Amino acid sequence: MKICILTIATNQYLQFIEKLYSDIAEKFIPESEINCLLFTDHEIEETSDNVKVHYIDHEPWPMPTLKRYNYFVKEKDFILQHDYCFYMDADMRIDAPVGQEILGDLVATRHGYQSYHDPKNQSFDRNPKSLAYVDPSEKTVTYYAGGFNGGKTQNFMKMSEVIADRVNKDLENNVVALWHDESHMNRYLIDNPPTLDLSPEYCYAEEFIGSNYPLQNPKIIALKKNHAELRS
Repeated sequence: MKICILTIATNQYLQFIEKLYSDIAEKFIPESEINCLLFTDHEIEETSDNVKVHYIDHEPWPMPTLKRYNYFVKEKDFILQHDYCFYMDADMRIDAPVGQEILGDLVATRHGYQSYHDPKNQSFDRNPKSLAYVDPSEKTVTYYAGGFNGGKTQNFMKMSEVIADRVNKDLENNVVALWHDESHMNRYLIDNPPTLDLSPEYCYAEEFIGSNYPLQNPKIIALKKNHAELRS
């Protein structure tokens, strides 16, 4: 079984990659063959044999995250050489073994904060000018986190192509969705529900650890950080 891990590391986010890749090698479906596809605006002199680097233009925030699905589409041929692919934010840490329980046709992770809100109060994009728009009258199941998602490569690339096209059309109209790529992903998943719905323990905010948060067995940690500093 071949798995492709997609990660974007621009600006100061590159500092997280070495530890993340070490965690992946040790704890992420170790019985599989894993290749990492890294999108970055940094020059990288050396990588291991299982890391492919795709250089992207340096752009101000939020373009590196908003355009992520455009980046994926450009590497479609490489990604489709694998059985599954998963996107992971660069600033993640794997704290417990992640096994084949995450494998599905289309996989999404419930948002740690938003998924506990009443659906009508979850932060879907409410701007009718955006193709990520979700009408308040629509029935929604939950809000998904952009930090960890994936599935079979054919299904993931189908989603990527649709979202990339919608993002590009929004930009042509000078529109940026509320939560960028995450808003577009949630719009897509309302219309095309994931076949596997992971708990927030697979995209778990570090500040939840030791708190009264109802789930206390995290697998993948979204590290606490200074967003402004990392994006500069």
